[in-house]
Amino acid sequence: MDASQQDVRGTERHARAPRRRRARWAGWAVLAVLVLALVAVGLLVRDALTARDALTRAMDEVPAAEEALRSGDLEAAEATLAHVQPLTATARASTDGPLWSLAARLPLVGQDVRAFSAAAATVDDLAATVLPSLTDVLGVVDGDAVAVTAGSVDLAPLEQAAPLTARAAATFDAIDARHAAVDRAALHAEIAEPYDRLVAATDELRPLVRTAERVTAVGPAMLGAEGPRRYLVLALNSAELRATGGIPGALAVVTVDDGRVTLERQAATADVPPFDAPVLPLDPGSEQLFSDRLGRFVQDTTLTPDFPTTASLAAAMWEQAQGETVDGVVATDPVALSYLLEATGPLDVDGTTVEAGNVVQVLLADAYARLEDGEQTDAFFASVAATVLGTVLAGGADPATATDVLDRAASEHRLLLWSAHADEQEHLAGTVVAGDIDTAERAAGSVGVFYNDATGGKMSYFLDSAVELTTSSCTVDGRLDTFAVRLSSTAPADAATSLPWYVTGGGIAGVEPGVTRTFVVLYPPRGGRVTDVRLDDGSVSGQAGTVAGRSALSVVVDLAPGQAATLTFSAESPGDDASGESAVGATPGRLDVWSTPTARAPGLRTVDVPTCG
Repeated sequence: MDASQQDVRGTERHARAPRRRRARWAGWAVLAVLVLALVAVGLLVRDALTARDALTRAMDEVPAAEEALRSGDLEAAEATLAHVQPLTATARASTDGPLWSLAARLPLVGQDVRAFSAAAATVDDLAATVLPSLTDVLGVVDGDAVAVTAGSVDLAPLEQAAPLTARAAATFDAIDARHAAVDRAALHAEIAEPYDRLVAATDELRPLVRTAERVTAVGPAMLGAEGPRRYLVLALNSAELRATGGIPGALAVVTVDDGRVTLERQAATADVPPFDAPVLPLDPGSEQLFSDRLGRFVQDTTLTPDFPTTASLAAAMWEQAQGETVDGVVATDPVALSYLLEATGPLDVDGTTVEAGNVVQVLLADAYARLEDGEQTDAFFASVAATVLGTVLAGGADPATATDVLDRAASEHRLLLWSAHADEQEHLAGTVVAGDIDTAERAAGSVGVFYNDATGGKMSYFLDSAVELTTSSCTVDGRLDTFAVRLSSTAPADAATSLPWYVTGGGIAGVEPGVTRTFVVLYPPRGGRVTDVRLDDGSVSGQAGTVAGRSALSVVVDLAPGQAATLTFSAESPGDDASGESAVGATPGRLDVWSTPTARAPGLRTVDVPTCG
């Protein structure tokens, strides 16, 4: 071998050496990655097991804290939370960090990781922030702290509670955003089932938090903390039904200044005479269904089930007729007055004793049998409403009972509230007192069955009604819900002659005396439609109108004394999206059914339906 050949081989050996070193380093790098991956998996498994144990123990006890809060047992709630909080903190810390963030991006199991981490963070938020905030709120407004005493409401507890409820609401915003990032459809069953239970639990708690935040945010201002407020009160008469509840049978003006509530004056509907044209522009669909009387007669402002529409029209009419601007409108009915009488006890009104058990009949039946229609009945209706409200405002009601019955009235849509101040109305939106079926997000998925009397009298007192969901099933396009609306007249057989003309209507509306004529207005969910409408065994047509994205239908039903009829219809609902959330704003698996609150039936209930996607 000559020198040149030796040089070439030396050069080759020198060239191969770096390659061998790189190969060795590459092997070590792969091994290091594998080791790190195994370590990472081990850490994830360790953290997951730690989180699982802590989360399981916490989830067993969080419901007890919630129940203690709902029952007002603050000591039990605080003790339970003190035990739960270290567990939820451990679960959260064990499912947070770079490894969990990377694992959430993995195929096949990434959404499971994300859901598990979200669940741990949510339970910790509930235990560390939401429930303690609500506990503090109850401590501030405990017992009778927020009550009417000697005509005044102490605003201090509401003002102290405001930042606490705001903190809880902000935390719920973070919870909602966290859950929105989880693709429910991609979860494996082992994760999906407990995750769904947690989401359902937060869904139940959310309305309490949102309502508390809204009440404390707007309550002080609406009660005159920042200056005097004036409200128009509509006392609805269920003997002549309108979609919202009844015609306004009497009016009142209430003023509030720094919590002091004063019944300023009473008024009759005659003080707001008819207008030649609607006082505000009407929605074309609403005008189709309800006519322009909606915007011309104060008695007909309640033809629509949407209370913000009713209230804004009534406020505009009052301003034009009386030259007085109001800050808001409140509506209530005789059944709500009966609830308040549970808190006040029996009261004397112009020689008549009214109490919880008789006031509905006294107002809706007896008054028309012994008084002349018009000024006398209107004055008596107003006197009863004023006496009951005045007693409550003067501190003559048991505070705890009054709070309970007001909650009951609101849950049945018998107590409604609207503010003329846009920022306050925004806070009220979607609450049970808002009655905003046209605009509320949750109401978008609801079905409505509403009644508008067309007799021209007071025959609605004799109308019994029930709305029943008979079937509900998933379809290619979404869900199909079928309802039966059962109506019957309890009027006496000789109603045409035994009842006063102003009760039967006397035929002035083209209805034979004794017959109860009702427009039944059917609202499908927004984006849905009403189909297969039948009255007993026959098909029936009606007046169609599109209101706030709903293809509504108004159907006439006539009932002779003692007669019963069943109106059936189906409502098509758009389907749920891939995450399991309803495309129209409803809670999956739950359907709100709105209806007109009558003398014997509430105006809101919730039923179970399939979750369709």
